[in-house]
Amino acid sequence: MKNNDIIYRESVLGALRSKAEQLFYTDADKRHPEGGDRTAQLLHELEIYELELQLQNEELRSSYAALEMERLKFVSLFNTAPVGYLILDNRGTISEINETGLQLIYNQGAGIKGKPLKSFIVDDSQHAYASFVERISETDERLQCEVRLKTKKTETRYVQLNGIKAPGTNTDQQSFYITITDVTHAKRNEQELWETTERLNQTLKVSLTGTWMVKSKGEKIFLDEYSKNILDIQNRAQLVPWKALLDILVEEDRPKLNALFSNCDESHEIDLELRLIKRNGHLKTILVKGKSVNPIYGSSYYAGIMTDITDRKRNLQLREETEDIQRRLLRRAAIEAQEKERDNLSAALHNSVCQILYGIRFNLSQLAKQESFKSHLDGINSLLDQAIREVRTISVELTPSILKDFGFVAGIKDMTDRLGRAGFKVTTSIDQRADQLPEETQLYLFRIVQELLNNSIKHSGTNSASVSLCAKNGEVDLIVSDAGRGLSSQLNDAFKKGSGLRGIKNRVSLLNGTMTIEDADGITFKIHLPKGV
Repeated sequence: MKNNDIIYRESVLGALRSKAEQLFYTDADKRHPEGGDRTAQLLHELEIYELELQLQNEELRSSYAALEMERLKFVSLFNTAPVGYLILDNRGTISEINETGLQLIYNQGAGIKGKPLKSFIVDDSQHAYASFVERISETDERLQCEVRLKTKKTETRYVQLNGIKAPGTNTDQQSFYITITDVTHAKRNEQELWETTERLNQTLKVSLTGTWMVKSKGEKIFLDEYSKNILDIQNRAQLVPWKALLDILVEEDRPKLNALFSNCDESHEIDLELRLIKRNGHLKTILVKGKSVNPIYGSSYYAGIMTDITDRKRNLQLREETEDIQRRLLRRAAIEAQEKERDNLSAALHNSVCQILYGIRFNLSQLAKQESFKSHLDGINSLLDQAIREVRTISVELTPSILKDFGFVAGIKDMTDRLGRAGFKVTTSIDQRADQLPEETQLYLFRIVQELLNNSIKHSGTNSASVSLCAKNGEVDLIVSDAGRGLSSQLNDAFKKGSGLRGIKNRVSLLNGTMTIEDADGITFKIHLPKGV
């Protein structure tokens, strides 16, 4: 059977002959030769053949011009294309290559054609290239691979080869059409991205940090493996229903998570501390950080990290407790030093100054027996009695021996009696169970009452105050108030200026208590000491 090409050629030649005959018979001088004139018939055929050849020649010139035009277009496109083009013969030798391919393969134009492509490929990519050539020779499909090429410099270039098998000029040979694309920049970016990701993964792993993401108005949250480990979630799926997280959070922290998902469209940063209940019943504290991301395409979403800060919180709490203990020890040492100094001063006044005053009064009493000195010594004796009373009062205030000997209730009563004799009235309501408190607690409470009453005497502008103390179930409530002027400055300024108020605050802190101040219609100090002080 004739193939399509032969049939096409015969149809074209037949058309050209018909056209030649038409041209020949249109000439008025041409006539059909007589059937018996053999010479005329031959001339007739030769003339038709001549016209046919002229037409074929014109057709060939026209086809050649069109082909040349197409060839020039192809050559221009072939050489200026941003992608390298190569044609390899069946042995892998470069038979054709464009300018871009020349630059990609060896950065030079001389000596490329006629050389095998594999000679420009680095050793560690030879196996991949050989496999690529073998595969495209066995299939009609387009295949690709990545290899590294040698360059003039020490560095190598990553390229992507795309190839397909094509028949050669001879039926028993085949060639390969290859495109070569420089992917060095992409590979370096990929390598940098991989290294950055690996460093990030190692950092997240060491720091017990995971990543998360949730779409706006989404019902599920993306959690990586680190996040699921932190949350103690066994679900292998990366997308976890966010409502499942509510079940593992403590009830007080669930509104925080609800607020996070309900306000996903807002552009603000997230900084939350959430407590969750582990399967063993222990509490874990996690820190959730993130921000709203608004991509060019698609809806906004939240993305961030979460970190297990349980140990950090515990260590911080221990450090704060240690620092608090140290501060309390310092304050206790300072107060004990004050009390010791008070004892020393009280002893000095009682054992030294008072004894001297008693001796002076005794000697003066001996002189008073003489009538000539009696009138002069009466006034001196009165002053001495007053001095002795003042020294004894100072001594008692410095070290209230009655507090040590008879307890808190008696100490407060003695204090209020002495203030009453001086013209300052104190109304008291003291729970008898206060005497059962530890001695240190009684002393601190006594000093607090003493300082507050002294402040009332000095600054309130009134001559009365009230003291109430209740000791019940191991807890103590102390209230000291007056109806005077109150504080003349802000509370913080008062604590900065007044050493007495600072001393009260320190003592309350040492007893683990709390103090509130009401500065209206006078001033009221309310002090609460918890059980166990």
